[in-house]
Amino acid sequence: MDAYVVTGGSSGVGAALVRRLAAGGRPVFNLDRAEPAQAAAGATWLRCDLGDEASIAAAVQAVPAQSLLGLANVAGMARADDPVRVLAVNFLGMREVTARLAPRLAAGAGIVNVSSIAGRDWLRRLDRIAPLLDTASMAAGLVWCEANRAALARDPYSFSKRCVTAWSLREARHHVHRGTRVLCVSPGGIDTPLSPQFEALMGSEQTAWSRGHVGRSATPDEIAAAIESLLGPGCAWINGVDVPVDRGYSAGLEAGWIDFSQSPAALAARQSRER
Repeated sequence: MDAYVVTGGSSGVGAALVRRLAAGGRPVFNLDRAEPAQAAAGATWLRCDLGDEASIAAAVQAVPAQSLLGLANVAGMARADDPVRVLAVNFLGMREVTARLAPRLAAGAGIVNVSSIAGRDWLRRLDRIAPLLDTASMAAGLVWCEANRAALARDPYSFSKRCVTAWSLREARHHVHRGTRVLCVSPGGIDTPLSPQFEALMGSEQTAWSRGHVGRSATPDEIAAAIESLLGPGCAWINGVDVPVDRGYSAGLEAGWIDFSQSPAALAARQSRER
């Protein structure tokens, strides 16, 4: 029977997605470092540390040899003491597990990578992220990250999500003639166990300012619903796009009805430059 694979399926958005997919009657394999507190019926947990290539290889090998209806890369982290760890989990590990599982995708199957609105400015930063995008393997990517550790330390999360978005759009070209596809979703604020980490990363004032423009944070299930839809056959003609799932926040920035220049983060940066 065809199956789904979800990385980071033990909590938050990943757990909500596993429940949704399993409820459809298909097997779901959850690749996560932590065991889920409550396993969904029809879901199988496989221990996997996305920051470790050997762990990824072992987990992928444990997924039964059957065709896959879809792969959702949800696993991620907001911050860590080691910036290289953030890049390893959020981007390099995602790329590695995708490379290993993509050949097993059934015709029409999709890959949905969870990025972030923090990565939507990837094109303006392409010169900075391209060297990592161009590395040929996870090992080579880690070598690059180690060599650039000081530069990554300032904001490894945003850097990693720019890589996720840019790589997803680049990778789409390889799926056009396979009959498969790859895309990403970029959520805004979500009420998950990682929320305190994101607030610490952005600052409480900036978090409140951003949330104020859309009314509230998303629930994990609201983001999972979007991913489930994009994985499904009804979206078989969607390939190589970044879908903001943020209740219009990105639209506001792009259309001008949200003025980021008046945000706490922008004002603080301006004051710092004027000193």
